[in-house]
Amino acid sequence: MSKTYRVLSTEDDDDQFTLLRLALKDLPLDLRRATSGKETQTLLPEFKPDLLIIDVTLPDMRGWEVLDWLRANHQVLMDVPIIILTAHTEASHRVIAKLQEVAHYMNKPFAPAELRAKVSSLLGID
Repeated sequence: MSKTYRVLSTEDDDDQFTLLRLALKDLPLDLRRATSGKETQTLLPEFKPDLLIIDVTLPDMRGWEVLDWLRANHQVLMDVPIIILTAHTEASHRVIAKLQEVAHYMNKPFAPAELRAKVSSLLGID
């Protein structure tokens, strides 16, 4: 029996989350959604994801603040790969992502096949 991987997406835009879900629908994932940084903070300890997909612009905080909180409070999740999925194209955001040790930085609108391939690669799904 194949493994089901837990993925938490922090995405406040319904349409973007629908596209993300459709792009990943055939992968063996338990995909959950948080619509804010605070909701992500609430879900992380109990859900213990294998992968995080985080938007930078959230209604209550920046995605970078979520990562700072994660690193300060959840040592056990330090090795969880993170994909930043954002509309921000500024070079400064890519620098922040590198400093935050983000596994992959992807811009919206995203190519579904590229997202699927990156998620598969990070989780080791054939």
